[in-house]
Amino acid sequence: MSVLVWLHGGSLSPTDPALLANPNAPAIFVFDKPFLERTRISFGRLQFIFESVLECVEAREHRLCVGIQSEEIIAFARSRNCTQIHVTFVASPELDRTIDALEEAGFKVVLHHLERLTSYSGQVKRFSAFWKRVETEVWKP
Repeated sequence: MSVLVWLHGGSLSPTDPALLANPNAPAIFVFDKPFLERTRISFGRLQFIFESVLECVEAREHRLCVGIQSEEIIAFARSRNCTQIHVTFVASPELDRTIDALEEAGFKVVLHHLERLTSYSGQVKRFSAFWKRVETEVWKP
């Protein structure tokens, strides 16, 4: 079983759970061309993302590319004979679509979860009301 770590915009940290769980696995980050074409992202933001990715992958084999996210991940995984793709979960339709494409291509996708900052699990309609409920929990030592 060979593992690949897929990094995305919601998981750019050297303490990303998927990265930490697989310290010797190669990693990939794709600047998703369709997303970039329909979203206005400043050059400064793109530079920040690029530098964040480099910080995450500096000590491991990696690939940074521009293209269709699922296609690039599949190609890199196959080139490394990977059977599992590890990713940190964030609630995102883009993430869900890519996971579906990876699973349809025959890969096992393993989800890792970020540490919760609060025990609150209800819907957040207004930040101020939410903050009143969680402030003491967030700031406790």
